[in-house]
Amino acid sequence: MRERVRQWLVLGLMLAVVAVPFALRGEGAGGSGEAIRAGRAETLVVYTPHNEQIRFEMAAGFNRWRASRGETPVRFDWRAGGGTTDLRRTVLAQFEAKANRGEEDRGIGADLFFGGGTYDHDKLAGGVRVTEGDGTERRVAVAVAADLPAGLVDRAFPQRSLGAEPLVHPERLWVGTALSSFGIVYNRDLLAMLGRDPPQTWSDLADPGYEGWLALADPGHSGSIAATLNTVLRRSGWEAGWGTLRRVFANARYFSSSASKVPVDVSAGEAAAGMCIDFYGRTQAGAVAAAGWSGDPAGAARTSRVGYADPVVGGRSMTATTADPVTLLRGAPRPELATRFIEWLLSAEAQRLWQRRVGVAGGPVRHALRRMPIRVDLYTPQEKWWWTDPEVDPFASAAPVAAGMPDFFNAVAPLTKAMAVDVHGDLVAAWETLRRTPEDHPAKAEMRRRFEAMPPGLTPAWPDVALAEQWPAVLADPGHPRHDEAAGVLKAVAERFHRGSRDQRLRDRLAWTAFFRDNYREIVRLGWR
Repeated sequence: MRERVRQWLVLGLMLAVVAVPFALRGEGAGGSGEAIRAGRAETLVVYTPHNEQIRFEMAAGFNRWRASRGETPVRFDWRAGGGTTDLRRTVLAQFEAKANRGEEDRGIGADLFFGGGTYDHDKLAGGVRVTEGDGTERRVAVAVAADLPAGLVDRAFPQRSLGAEPLVHPERLWVGTALSSFGIVYNRDLLAMLGRDPPQTWSDLADPGYEGWLALADPGHSGSIAATLNTVLRRSGWEAGWGTLRRVFANARYFSSSASKVPVDVSAGEAAAGMCIDFYGRTQAGAVAAAGWSGDPAGAARTSRVGYADPVVGGRSMTATTADPVTLLRGAPRPELATRFIEWLLSAEAQRLWQRRVGVAGGPVRHALRRMPIRVDLYTPQEKWWWTDPEVDPFASAAPVAAGMPDFFNAVAPLTKAMAVDVHGDLVAAWETLRRTPEDHPAKAEMRRRFEAMPPGLTPAWPDVALAEQWPAVLADPGHPRHDEAAGVLKAVAERFHRGSRDQRLRDRLAWTAFFRDNYREIVRLGWR
């Protein structure tokens, strides 16, 4: 009898475990689970890199908004497997397959791409290129402009850029919904053990004291970490930026395919610090804060073993603040409903969910999202009274990069793969050998040269020593007589990654990988000579 009771108890627990996700799916739609289960709800299919907390609060908030207007609830079918870059590639590959069959207008069965950075949404806006039977090429649109209410975009975006970063696509093929910056998450307990102060800027992570203690994500999978590394290059310059990053990579324990893993591992003591998008770092810091909410978020953050810093040098921001957009996809099954969702995302009501504390009027139901609203009219003392992070104001702190500094985003993933991800063991061995080799070693200069070396064609072709040494000051002054010349040299390097077929890009990456691997191994050989 007792054994049978135990069996029934186990069976009951198993059924409960199976039933919970289905119950939560209804609640995740904003407390409209009954209506959804009864089949009275439309479904929005949304590709998104957003985490579960954001998905829940956005779905719940949208359905509250609809209920207040007497509208039926919406069920969200979130397609959330992978980072932004992986999801974008999936969407484009599906559209390319459709276009090759002449079926692009039928879409891919999805309505929206929600979240990620402007680079990936610009790729969606650029569409796909297909080759016709006669060999001609045509470009097929993937994104479409949402038919938003008149004046909504103007009200939401009185300024269309922030620190020279766009908040809205020029043709409105995407619109920003929140703001993101990129910085450093760190573990105070581990830093104390290592005898280090909290990092304040990117170059701090290049210090040998972090050897084996950094957590990083692979920019080939994560759009947010690719944007982070691009920020380092655009703030520091191509050569100095890669010099810093190569040392940071050498200090890394791993390169995760998921950017969200980095702050979790830092929190758990698996790493002392790492690079991440701002809300990942702030959310993790808040989750482990020793003190609960006391009306003083800064005080709560100081008591957490996890901290987050937006990099600064001499009071100058070394990060970038960019939009987190939403794109309406071509052939969306429910374009009117998808447009309605975009309309709501730009409303003050939705914008408050990004930053308000849990439980306050107009705030999230379960999760403090700790994102920055994109609407500048919410950055008032009255609104910030209810915020989780009232001290943060990107509209006040964002600073543009130097005029003429190109975007290196396309270079980040392939060069990081070749320089570090695919040869990490060799990089670490070279870095250790270089640091431990005495300065009077006869090969030390050659070892250092090889460590800094870049593959042929990937070094700026400065016309003379003066411009090579003075380009930062020249670029910072748009009126300088050599400004355009300096900008042109850097632009030529960036454009190197916009050319060539897929096969050519693969061949380039293999050649670059061999270049770095051979140099790293030669450094080790010279050090032991």
